[in-house]
Formats: sequence, structure tokens, C-alpha cells
Amino acid sequence: MSHPGPRRPAGAPVGPDAVRRAVLDAAAELFGHHGVQATSLRDIAAAADVQLALIARYVGTRHELIVAVFDDLAAQVVADLEAQPLEAHGFGRDATARRFTVVLSYLAVTGNPHLEARGAAANPVGVLADQIVEHYGLDAAAARLRAAQILASALGWRLFEPYLRAGAELDDAGLEAARADLVRQHRRTGATPYPTPPDPTSRRALPN
Repeated sequence: MSHPGPRRPAGAPVGPDAVRRAVLDAAAELFGHHGVQATSLRDIAAAADVQLALIARYVGTRHELIVAVFDDLAAQVVADLEAQPLEAHGFGRDATARRFTVVLSYLAVTGNPHLEARGAAANPVGVLADQIVEHYGLDAAAARLRAAQILASALGWRLFEPYLRAGAELDDAGLEAARADLVRQHRRTGATPYPTPPDPTSRRALPN
């Protein structure tokens, strides 16, 4: 089934750089709205206002396009983290963080090896780890672990938010409060040394 794409300004993009930029932007938006699997190259070409053949010429195959969108979104997430350290970075369907989550989850579910070969590509975990070192004073190894835990929580919430909202019976105000509290918990995680301090004692008396 074909999906209507985002509206673009009049005038098709011209030249390799403009075409590639238009294709990546259109694909990211469609992936965020409809999912990766349900979005065709034809949908993306129409949304980007380019000929279908230009996607193959300037971006590559469908697989190469998905990877390119992932890397582009990763770079945008890194830029957001650098601009606003330790702050919330959008939960809505059109937020960069959620689009990144959608494409990341697709690559993870399909077992794409690109996720394990990051190389010199943008690395949100590494950037967040550097911020944890700077703001909370953890050593580099502990900061990397905490950064991974924070992003796991942040991405998981964005991916499963409709289900979690229903399960917790959150209205609009409750959802906003839960999102804000999640960000505060992430800051606390970033400030927690590793290994984690002992578990708190249960309020229930332990058996003899």
C-alpha cells in the first residue's frame, strides 16, 4: 500500500547533494510515520520529488538507503546531544530521537551487522558518555556503560510508549509527567557510580 509522503516546496531537487538530502529527509519522515517495512522506494521518491532511478544512483539500494538514513539520524541525534547536554530530546512522532529509534529497531530486528560495525560513524552512546564524564565525574568505562543504559531506556520508551501509556493508564498530563520524570531518572543514572551501590533494604522484614 502506498502512503502519501510529506509535502515539499515546489521545484524538484537538482544535483547529487540536493537529491540525496531530499531522499534521506523524506525517508526518515515516512519511516517515522509508517515504519520501515511499510515504506517503499516509490513512496520515498514521490515524497522527495525525485525520479525513482535517482535513489539508486545517489543513495543506493533499499538496504543502503535504510543504513544511510540510520547514519544520518545518528548524526542528528549527536548534534542534538551536543547542543543540549543531558536534556530531553523529543518524544513525538516527528522528533529525531523517535525516528532514529524506529530505524534502529528495524535494523536490530532484522539482524543487520551495521549496528555492530559503527567505525567512525556518529555514536550517540560515546557522546553521551563524554557528557557524563564532564558533568558527573565518572571514569570513562563507567560513563560508557551508564550512557548505554540511559539510551536503552530512552529508546525503549519511545518505541513502546503507546503500550506503556495504556498499561500505566496515563492521561495526557500523566504522560508528560512520566516523560519528564524519565529524563530526571536518566540524569540520576548518569550520576550513579559503577558498580552500582547495594540495593536498598526492602520495607518488608526479611525472613529469618
